[in-house]
Amino acid sequence: MKKVLIVGGGIVGQFSAYYLTKAGHEVTIIDDQPAMAPASAGNCGLITPSHILPMNSWGTLIQGLKWLGKKDAPLSIKPQFDGPFLSWFASFIWHCNKKSVSRATSMRHQFLQESWSLYEQFFQEEQTTSEWSKGGLLYVCKSEKGMKSLKHEYDALQANNLSSRMLTKNELIEIEPQINEDAIGGAMFECDGWLKPGQLLLDIKEINIRSGVNFIKGKVTSFNEMNGTIKGAIIDGQEVTGDYYMLAAGAQSVYLAKPLGIDLKMIPGKGYNLTVNLPQANQPMHPIYMVERKVVATPWETGFRLGSTMEFTGFDLSLNSERLEALKRAASEYLRMNINDIEFTPWAGWRPMTSNSCPVVKPADKYKNLILATGHGMLGLSMAPATGKRVEKLLAI
Repeated sequence: MKKVLIVGGGIVGQFSAYYLTKAGHEVTIIDDQPAMAPASAGNCGLITPSHILPMNSWGTLIQGLKWLGKKDAPLSIKPQFDGPFLSWFASFIWHCNKKSVSRATSMRHQFLQESWSLYEQFFQEEQTTSEWSKGGLLYVCKSEKGMKSLKHEYDALQANNLSSRMLTKNELIEIEPQINEDAIGGAMFECDGWLKPGQLLLDIKEINIRSGVNFIKGKVTSFNEMNGTIKGAIIDGQEVTGDYYMLAAGAQSVYLAKPLGIDLKMIPGKGYNLTVNLPQANQPMHPIYMVERKVVATPWETGFRLGSTMEFTGFDLSLNSERLEALKRAASEYLRMNINDIEFTPWAGWRPMTSNSCPVVKPADKYKNLILATGHGMLGLSMAPATGKRVEKLLAI
């Protein structure tokens, strides 16, 4: 049995604790519980084995440049001249080559498939109220350009034996009558599912508490280290010790990694959403991805959420009203819902974006008892079980 301290109480930290306790380890989670819900709870709740393609591409770069100065664009890059951003950006460009994209696609596919299997097992074995559904993710296009982009993604899924099918306009509306008539086609990615992320986070935390996981509310400010070994974590001036330490603090992991000489090549990518916690009349039955607007609509029995955007503006959680309004406009364009009559709660959070679009789940090179588990980008929820299982295997070596 090993004593493990996990820095970060998001979904990655929680699933790691879940599998570590099952393996007989003593686990403590340290989390500062910020006022704004973390990305683990604030995302759109999609579990997406389909998201195998990395963000790295020249098309993404060119589109990002075209959108510079457009305040409601789905992708926004604030010019930054600090060292970490420039280093990340240079590395991102380098990883746009065919070999890196192929390697990232394979790695993401492995993580996502493993997580899907573990989710199925988890929901069979545990009692939860997370509204887990394997009903697929519906993609809707309003332009030929959008259909071409979607076909590229569909082809990648077919090459990797992931269940999906392209849809005509009539097939699309037959599946989801709440889609507007001006849609021209789309796809159903049947390999995907969804759930209510905030509730899952509460469910798994309660399961971990019952299994004996300790929780410390506080902020880790640094680690004590000596001769390649972490000796303790400093929380509000007090040292807490363990045999192993795990860094799973999402985008903020860079703050703790840097003083240890670890360059994660990771920056925060801010996302936004709007949520109503009551089911709405005429809301869709499936999650819908609005291809041209890059907005997701996720329905639950107990609510409805619109989410999107990737904003590279540093560690800033301010709410941009123009981006929030862009979510409403997109929903009005694609769905037969009177969005303006709904009172939404806004949210923003940071996704930990690595320069190669791959998660970092491995022992730290410089420290034999420090495990890194971060950098999942927009797929923290989708990859969390596989991450936790891999962490448990690392401690079994």
